[in-house]
Amino acid sequence: MKKKYILPLLVLVLTSSFLFPKDVTPVFSIRYDDLTSDDGGIAVSDAVGLKMDIDGSRFTGFDTDGTDYRIFLGWGFGKIGFGANGEGAEEFTVGATYGVLDNLSLDLDYVMGTDNGDADLRMALQVHF
Repeated sequence: MKKKYILPLLVLVLTSSFLFPKDVTPVFSIRYDDLTSDDGGIAVSDAVGLKMDIDGSRFTGFDTDGTDYRIFLGWGFGKIGFGANGEGAEEFTVGATYGVLDNLSLDLDYVMGTDNGDADLRMALQVHF
């Protein structure tokens, strides 16, 4: 990239970050899948994504752990998500979000699949930057 384009691009990014502070934030999650599993194993995974605040209590975003992904919508403490699991089958989530600290939240999601009827409970700790 030429030097004459770098400075205007940098000024644009800095200006937009001051005009729209904290509207879009990266999110890092540590997920505990299959909390209700009978075979004795809770799967732990991590996920990354982006969360966008629409107004004070409404938000939207997406996250992925590398194999499955979802787009989520939330209002207050409620949250719904639409996505796909690692095999490409549809996956839906319904859950709640509790803000523990300013940048830390606890999620509890009921995860439903459409192909085989599997459903499980997932808990996640999310860090918002």
